[in-house]
Amino acid sequence: MKRLVLVFTVVMLWLAVPALAVPSLGWWNEGAPNTTHQSWDFTPGYVLPSGSGFTADPEVVSNPFPNRVAATITPMLSGSWDGITKITGSNWIQVALEIPNYEILNNYKEIWVDIGNAVAAGITVSATDGGSTTFDYLVLPGQGDAEFGVRIWPNPYVEKVNFVVMPATGGPAVLDYIHADTICVPEPATVALLGLGGLGLLRRKR
Repeated sequence: MKRLVLVFTVVMLWLAVPALAVPSLGWWNEGAPNTTHQSWDFTPGYVLPSGSGFTADPEVVSNPFPNRVAATITPMLSGSWDGITKITGSNWIQVALEIPNYEILNNYKEIWVDIGNAVAAGITVSATDGGSTTFDYLVLPGQGDAEFGVRIWPNPYVEKVNFVVMPATGGPAVLDYIHADTICVPEPATVALLGLGGLGLLRRKR
């Protein structure tokens, strides 16, 4: 009977992984436990001219390993940074977020991005593990045009999330902040092993 309960528990843990691990903007809180969080507000000291655009470091990084993340922002046709908190483009703004990952590869990774009141379009992802692995990704809908998610599998070492900030009707494209949160989802076998460890501890206590 004990063996049957143990097998059932492992199977249920394996089946529960997708339901428990998939974030959604319905409950997503920036800086939530077991996630990484980066915020770009484009304040002085964090933005540098680069080519025809800018590179920006995040003002806030929580769970900072790995702590090297960057944003490359290219206003199209003409654009500028106001030197305070806002980047504008007369047509649209191209953005590339480069987000390094932990060395331990998980089953998949999800990245959620909030760009304020802007409209994101043309979302693509490029990823690498330093080798020839082929990565797949899926764009996940968020709440409104300004929020979206990306799921990448298998989980890469480094990925770039690329998107375009579209102009509002009758006005320029405006980017006043970027908030990005990530969660790395372990393989079902890893979760099952953790469950077995917990069961072992319970049995030892008894």
